[in-house]
Amino acid sequence: MNSISTYESIKRDILSNRLRPGTKLTNQMLAENLGVSRTPVRESLERLCQEGYVKRVINRGYFVVEMDTDEVKALYQMREALELFALPIVIEQISVEQLSILHELNNRYRQLCSEPLSRERLLVDRDFHLQITAYSGNQYMYQVLAGIFDRLILKRRVEGFHDGRGLVPSQDHDLLLSAMEARNTQLALQILQTHINGACFRFLDYLRTDLTSANTH
Repeated sequence: MNSISTYESIKRDILSNRLRPGTKLTNQMLAENLGVSRTPVRESLERLCQEGYVKRVINRGYFVVEMDTDEVKALYQMREALELFALPIVIEQISVEQLSILHELNNRYRQLCSEPLSRERLLVDRDFHLQITAYSGNQYMYQVLAGIFDRLILKRRVEGFHDGRGLVPSQDHDLLLSAMEARNTQLALQILQTHINGACFRFLDYLRTDLTSANTH
């Protein structure tokens, strides 16, 4: 396994949450698990550190990055800017077939909203929003947004996150799709902006609660 394959394997384990936020990453452990020498592991960790998936702490080593409130705010600001920019472009040209695909994704999302929050639900929600952006035809915007979602999902601890809204998230999607079908761009933008801001607020609220809990134990 070369350094590129080693990098991809470690990143995949981070994205799939097999390597959880806060986990210490040692050259020896990763080399043994992947069946490689320490050199490609060291090179991979440096690359992942530059990309923001891993952080290096002096005299302590490498750790899978955990979220803080500043990063969450910045990522959601970027997400909002990209999605709100793409949406009017999509509404102008979206087809019946494309809307049907979005409805299918939201049907799956609706099923997951009736269950406890899971990583699968986060991924289906990501797919719904990314699919809309994909219809803009701007692959670079899509790639940047995909990277933002990767960071938001991989660093998010699902355990302990209680979402009591039930089917409300999928209903937000329903409202958005209805506005898109009616070619009501202004309404669609308002719905999407409220949806994204609400998601950001809930994530920040969870992080603050989690931090307060940690400081009291």
